[in-house]
Amino acid sequence: MKINLYINKEDFDPFFIWINRLSQGIIETCPITYSHKKEDVKDPLNVSLTADKYTLIHDAEKNIEDIQNSFGNLDILYDPQSNEKDKILMADILRNAARYDLAVNVINTAVELATVIPGITPLEAMIISEREWLSNGNS
Repeated sequence: MKINLYINKEDFDPFFIWINRLSQGIIETCPITYSHKKEDVKDPLNVSLTADKYTLIHDAEKNIEDIQNSFGNLDILYDPQSNEKDKILMADILRNAARYDLAVNVINTAVELATVIPGITPLEAMIISEREWLSNGNS
């Protein structure tokens, strides 16, 4: 089963990002306006969703409505496992390692650590690797 929604053509990227975030368990207020009626949208783009994706949207909006009924009108962004900060920290580690021409070494050691230490996060592996290569006089 497919469900058709209409969004403004220029809103495709934010809509796509929102759907992907919902799929990852990130509950967020929809950043765009969408409708089941083509006439409700200024520059309509027809988006076909599977029943699962539509249910995901419906459930997220119900959760947001419940939260707003309890706490008032507000924009919601709940990310139980935000990795954006991790990405920023890893980029900083790699930038610093590159200054010493050790980026490949840091990455290889992080990958090796990830294969031998159960449950280690990518950021933890990068931090340990950075300390091994840059803090022990290797730089």
